Amino acid sequence: MYKLTQYDDPIAFHDKVHSLLMEDEAANNLPLGLLNTMKTSDKYIDPLLLLVENKDDNAVGSFIMTPPHYLVATLKVGKDDIQAIAEQLNTFCEDSGITIPGFVAEKETALQLTHAWCHVTGKGFTIRMNQRVYQLNEVNDIQLSEGVMVPVRSGQEGLLAEWISEFVADTELITLSGDEALKRAKDMIDNERYVFFWEVAGQPVSMARGARRTKNGITVNFVYTPSEFRKKGYASSVVAELSRLLLHQHSFCSLYTDLDNPTSNKIYMEIGYKPVCDSMMITIV
Repeated sequence: MYKLTQYDDPIAFHDKVHSLLMEDEAANNLPLGLLNTMKTSDKYIDPLLLLVENKDDNAVGSFIMTPPHYLVATLKVGKDDIQAIAEQLNTFCEDSGITIPGFVAEKETALQLTHAWCHVTGKGFTIRMNQRVYQLNEVNDIQLSEGVMVPVRSGQEGLLAEWISEFVADTELITLSGDEALKRAKDMIDNERYVFFWEVAGQPVSMARGARRTKNGITVNFVYTPSEFRKKGYASSVVAELSRLLLHQHSFCSLYTDLDNPTSNKIYMEIGYKPVCDSMMITIV
């Protein structure tokens, strides 16, 4: 018997689920990072926060959704229990008028939850992305490309917005208007510490960002190189140098990769990133 409880206060929700998520801090960098962001900002509008508890009132899972993104699921239960949880989740969504576009979770959890959900709802699914979560504790001594890592500066909002739009188009389900991308770019420059370009002779050629802090770690994301600058080692260089910087203030770095992109996985492992677990993004159709 499991109980689903919705929380409006991210701090109260964090207090309930934090110790469970910290059992696998790097693997759970996404839900932990989202919660830490919610505790300190109003970046996410109307997030869905659901705690899963067992019959002894112990937290055994969480569901976090920041519309229009997928539901991030963490479940520490037996395979046979996921069906009952999916049924309760469906009842909650029907009663609340909430639509779930898909799931992000550790691979086996994602598959089991998706099959249970489709059994309950009669819907189908497609696999959006096979992912791998990596952790880095020390940067390997790799050869860097020409160029230098520099923080993105005021006045570069237009270029950053363009790259953000292209990155989102490549990797996410949503699309950003020009105004939305520019707003996000300005926010990154004004309010974030770890947004960097790799520049060659003063020209930006690649980018990376450190975000979504956890208690001991931080995630590297928004790794993007425009097509005309690819295959020159710029992404490897900016990720390696950013990771080295982040490790001065954090015990480890984590990141997600697309498993169907062997080049990026090879690059990250050469830098020193080690696999933690596989994850999946699954679209409900």
